Amino acid sequence: MNMGLDFSEILIILVLILIFFGSKEIPNIIRQAGRFVGKVRLYSDKVRREINEISRIDEAMPTHDQEVAKKKEALRETYSAKRKELTPEQRAEKSAAIWENLKKEPAFAKAKAVMVYVEAGAEVAMRPAIAEMLATGRRVIVPYVNQDASMGVAEIADADKDTALSGIGVYEPVREKWNNFFKSDVQFVVCPAVAFDIHGSRLGRGRGCYDRFVKELKGRVPVYGVAFDCQIMGPDERLPFAYHDITMDQVITERGILIMPPQEPAPQVAPPLQPAG
Repeated sequence: MNMGLDFSEILIILVLILIFFGSKEIPNIIRQAGRFVGKVRLYSDKVRREINEISRIDEAMPTHDQEVAKKKEALRETYSAKRKELTPEQRAEKSAAIWENLKKEPAFAKAKAVMVYVEAGAEVAMRPAIAEMLATGRRVIVPYVNQDASMGVAEIADADKDTALSGIGVYEPVREKWNNFFKSDVQFVVCPAVAFDIHGSRLGRGRGCYDRFVKELKGRVPVYGVAFDCQIMGPDERLPFAYHDITMDQVITERGILIMPPQEPAPQVAPPLQPAG
């Protein structure tokens, strides 16, 4: 019988039994110990089998988030291509219209410290907007990504001098500017995206940095997305949703606002009283 003990350990146990219980009890105690070890092995084998079955199920069935990630990657390719089809002149014209529409929003008009991105590639251009905000005394805050994929913010005074292209292909504040602004002081957030659906769900680059960062601000600070009309999904389409995703309070395109506010029901007017006949 192998109980998982070597000879020296068994010998010590037998000596202790002999001292405390006498020689007559040794066979009985060994039998009871054997039964106990057998039960332990039976249950441990059962637990091991169940764990192995669960592991096989996990390997055979992809998680919800994995499925969502695959669908999002396909959509990312589609809408990135649509955005790139715009000529530089079209992007400049549409970006200017988006900025004009954003300025009309009351929530933006009140904000003195605006978190905004510096465009890269075919994104909605925000450099002219940044220059105008700085010229009118607004504080401009630009995000950066740490090595652990968390996001921080830094205040800049010049979009060209104070930002540089990072290794992940986005413009970030130069290192000297990092940690010079408190996240809690942000009063308005402008988010870029690859695509939006008509309900304000956002498709980003896939790293989840904006979602995790903005989640703490949502509800206290207005969070707006900006995009070209070609980046907006159709009325019958919805972006696949993962647990960490956030929705925008509003999305601005060159044609105006995307998310229409709910219509209040028309007041019910009682019919005029008829004079008694």
